[in-house]
Amino acid sequence: MFNLTLDKDSRKFWAAAKKNKLLIQRTINSNKFFLYSRGHGGAIAEDDYEWVEASGLGEIYSFTICNIPGASKYYLDKTPYVIAIINLQEKVRIMSNIIEKNHNNIKIGKKVQVIFQKLNEEITLPCFKLI
Repeated sequence: MFNLTLDKDSRKFWAAAKKNKLLIQRTINSNKFFLYSRGHGGAIAEDDYEWVEASGLGEIYSFTICNIPGASKYYLDKTPYVIAIINLQEKVRIMSNIIEKNHNNIKIGKKVQVIFQKLNEEITLPCFKLI
């Protein structure tokens, strides 16, 4: 399945996903949102931060349709599938899958909403659907 490593930076994210919640991080002092990497979100290492629930709404920034299974055994029978970069309303980018039967409907700039795919008892994956 997935080789998911839970560490101090991701443990809360995956626990919330199991409850169908998409969490991102926000610096307390500057109120900047980021997801995992403070260096890419404009926050500095000394900033205190908190986990907050994201709106789950965004738009497609970029995507590709993958015809070769990769990442894990989970994808062996899922091709073709869509891998996308989503710009969340909070100005945070997240990479995920878009769940859509007709891949011709997927376009850059289209609006999406988070949905949750339970893979097993340990992993619930935040994915997106067109809205």
